Amino acid sequence: MPKLSSGTAIAVAFLFGCSASYVAPRFLVPPVQAGTDPPRWEIRCVDVETARVSDSQVIEVTTTSGWNPVLKRFGQEGWEPVQFLRSEMTAKIEAVCFKRPLL
Repeated sequence: MPKLSSGTAIAVAFLFGCSASYVAPRFLVPPVQAGTDPPRWEIRCVDVETARVSDSQVIEVTTTSGWNPVLKRFGQEGWEPVQFLRSEMTAKIEAVCFKRPLL
């Protein structure tokens, strides 16, 4: 593999830095401005026992059994699922965490 001259390396680093400075702000969360009211969230996590999902149905999410009725009920109440917690051993869904804006 040929070596780059120091001038070429500096030019490549400069171009990379310029492109990164253009792209990076699109991925940053803007700071909250004084006098504004940022959204506040209510968080709730529901486990298998609380949701009354039977163990044989825990892995099912595409049928009318398992977690689907729970997700539908919470969705109708304005909750949005944000995280599914799975068992490392069986990959079954053990809990689901939801959020919704505080009114």
